[in-house]
Amino acid sequence: MESGALKVLDVSLYRRGQLITTLARWISFGLGLLSVVFLWNGPRTRPIPALAVAAAYLAFNLVGYVVRHRRRRRGWKVAQDVADALVVGAGAAFTGGFESPIWLLLYPHVVAVSVRGGLFYAMAMGVLDAVIVSVLAAISDQPLGSLHAVALLFCAFMGGTTSSYLQQVQRRLSDVNEELSAANRQLSETIAAQEASRREQEHAMVRLKDSEARYRKLLEAIQDGVLIFQDGRVSYANRVAAAMIGETPASLLGTELTDLVAPEERRELLEGYRRWEQSAAASATLETRLRNRAGDPVLVSVRAGSAEVEGRRSVIATLRDITRERRMEKEVKAHAERLAAVNEIANAVNLNLTIEDIFAVVAEETRRLVPFDRLTIALLSEDGRGVDVVAVGAGAGRPPAPLAREGVEWAFRRPHAWCRGEDAPPSVGELMADVRMAAVATVPLHSKDRLIGSLNLGRLQPTGFSALDLAVLEPVARHVAIALDNARLLDAVRRRGREFESLLEVGRGIVARLELKELLPLVARSVNRVMGTRHCLLLLRSADDLVVAAQEGLEPEVADAFQGMRVGESLSGWVIQQGQPLAVTDMRADPRLMFRDMVERFGYRSFLGAPLRRGADCLGTLEVVTKEVRRFEPEEQALMVAFADQAAVAIDNARLFAEARSNLAQMGEANRRLEEAGRLRQQYLRNVSHEFRTPLTVIKGYLEFLREAERVSPETQKEILGVMAESCERVIEMVDTLIDVSRLEQESAARSLQMQTLDLRQLSEASVEPLRVVAQKKGIDVGFDFPDEVLLVQGDRGLLHQVVRKLVDNALKYSSSGGRIVVRGLAQGSHLALEVEDSGIGIPPEHQARIFEKFYVVDGAMTRRTGGAGVGLYLVREIVRLHNGSVEVRSRPGQGSVFAVRLPRKPPATPATLARA
Repeated sequence: MESGALKVLDVSLYRRGQLITTLARWISFGLGLLSVVFLWNGPRTRPIPALAVAAAYLAFNLVGYVVRHRRRRRGWKVAQDVADALVVGAGAAFTGGFESPIWLLLYPHVVAVSVRGGLFYAMAMGVLDAVIVSVLAAISDQPLGSLHAVALLFCAFMGGTTSSYLQQVQRRLSDVNEELSAANRQLSETIAAQEASRREQEHAMVRLKDSEARYRKLLEAIQDGVLIFQDGRVSYANRVAAAMIGETPASLLGTELTDLVAPEERRELLEGYRRWEQSAAASATLETRLRNRAGDPVLVSVRAGSAEVEGRRSVIATLRDITRERRMEKEVKAHAERLAAVNEIANAVNLNLTIEDIFAVVAEETRRLVPFDRLTIALLSEDGRGVDVVAVGAGAGRPPAPLAREGVEWAFRRPHAWCRGEDAPPSVGELMADVRMAAVATVPLHSKDRLIGSLNLGRLQPTGFSALDLAVLEPVARHVAIALDNARLLDAVRRRGREFESLLEVGRGIVARLELKELLPLVARSVNRVMGTRHCLLLLRSADDLVVAAQEGLEPEVADAFQGMRVGESLSGWVIQQGQPLAVTDMRADPRLMFRDMVERFGYRSFLGAPLRRGADCLGTLEVVTKEVRRFEPEEQALMVAFADQAAVAIDNARLFAEARSNLAQMGEANRRLEEAGRLRQQYLRNVSHEFRTPLTVIKGYLEFLREAERVSPETQKEILGVMAESCERVIEMVDTLIDVSRLEQESAARSLQMQTLDLRQLSEASVEPLRVVAQKKGIDVGFDFPDEVLLVQGDRGLLHQVVRKLVDNALKYSSSGGRIVVRGLAQGSHLALEVEDSGIGIPPEHQARIFEKFYVVDGAMTRRTGGAGVGLYLVREIVRLHNGSVEVRSRPGQGSVFAVRLPRKPPATPATLARA
């Protein structure tokens, strides 16, 4: 560190001393910066102020360089020594106080100053260093600070005493040196020093001008707007700032600060400007709205600080347009809320299995996604020709309104939106069960590729539904369709259970009665009750004649007409002759009918008869007729046959008991299957709900962080948005995978294959290409190993794409950075082999036999880190089986895995059906 010591006459020695002093100063400065770096994350470290002190010290030395060449060296050197001490103290204060090692630089400082400046100068600097140490000790609450202060004073006293003595010796030597030096040498040295000083000044001016030019070019090149204010007016504006305001840089010069913003923003901006003028440090981010030429507000983020520009105090402000960032943040938040709402709807409708509960949940949860005034669900009838409209909502009621499908077919084709002022679709008022609707949106309901109806929303005001509204409603419609289909299936199971219970009840009643005159009327009454009819006839065979044994609800004339009928005559005789049940929707049109006039006179229309069989014999018929057209479904025919069997078995108690035991066994099996289906469903919901909740929790957490954080850097924002985007992609990928699994598990999956000739290498390269970004991020090399010959295979392009992508994605998940994945193709006779080999963690032998099972995962902890619901490899297995191929795995823990798929070159005429997991 430099001092104010006497300059000796030996110029080379003097310059060498200056060099040593400068080198020592910058080594100390470097050590201080290194300490700041090591203490950067310390609990008491304030890195920004510490760096500001370093920047100020650099500026001070730059000014000092100019001052030393203007012959004001003595005073400047004193200032330099004081500045050195203050900078060390400030650096230590901002990096932990007395706990920072920076303050130790005061010891070499006081020693250097003392040995060069004399006793008085040394004690003055020692007092300054002691005061700094005392202040740092007080800040850090360190009692040893006073001891170090005394030590510094002692060092200053010893160094100053030594310096005073040396100065006296130096002065005496200088006198001798001056007497011996020639006057002409002194003159030449003086002239040379002056010339060198002049050249240095010229070089400094050139460098200063170059620096200013480079600074202006830098301001023009950066992407943020830059404004420089002097006395509250714009003195400089780059092109980016001018473009934000809609002006040219030249036209902004001289503009008042307050004229750039809206009136309501001026007060806050003026307060910030006054703070900026008083502080050289960069300010915190301030968000404000600029007014452009058109008068529209532009949301910007402002950071500013003061500095000397062209010799005047100026405020330099950087502007960043954050309008788009805020809009994207709102869109991401809205999208996340929509995904969460859809997930809640899916969970709700899957937990409420009755149709009435599903209607209530849909009305409540859908309103959170899309505002509406009316919601209806149109359901196709069993035969697909009629439509029942159910109005849902408070005060709407739910009376079914029958419609013809042709009138509302437009609602079943695709998502549709209509608003008043456009051509109205047919029967739109009937579809909404309210003719006042001014805007309507409809979305078809598909379950397992089968149309079951439509979800319909209406508004009383002519505010149309947007394409985004339709897109949001589509996943809701998918979940509602699946839930309605499941509810219908459950209702059918329950109805069948009630029918079996009624059948058992009737059977017990029949068994309890041994007299046919009591038994047969009971059978007729029971048939009407269970079948929902009013007219029942029981005929018994006597040789080739038929006898009316029991009837309920028939007119006496009709019952008497059946007496004496022979086997083979009319519909009843046909049933006995053929020994088969017969269902006729309109018996008037059947040529086998006798007594047509009587049937027309009494208004009978539909007929259902079942033979009373006992082994190979037919004992008679059990029939029901209706006076309205009714189509008897196969389930109803089966139930009728069961009743007929019960009536026949009433003659033979042994057969009755056998039938009863069979029915009980069927009920037990049905209940067992229902319980198993419920268990699998709960397991499925737990796995899928966990996998959906994880990325949604990540998105929600980052959104709350962004909302609550006072200041977030652009780099952090970019990183957070990247994580949120990856979480959204993860949700979408899981939904697509589950949809593919659902589609492949349908009975029609094999028939929907789109077989074509495919190049196995091209197929593999196209499938791997979307995953290269993930591989590059993890530092994993993905390569191909195919023979020169073209490997052609017959298969469905989309499904085989899924096989390759799932296997490579699985290899990426469980491979560490620096690993390698090889996709290999082999010809094996009439088959082709596709292998995916990785260098990942491997699979233990005990898990290899089960990894292709649905929902099976090897390691729950690893799965939570990498994601997945345990359906990826299951999907691979089912697709390969659908192509009459096979898949296997070879793996050793810690040495990677090889997944091998074998496919026939030419598949058989009929694709394989899927195995049920």
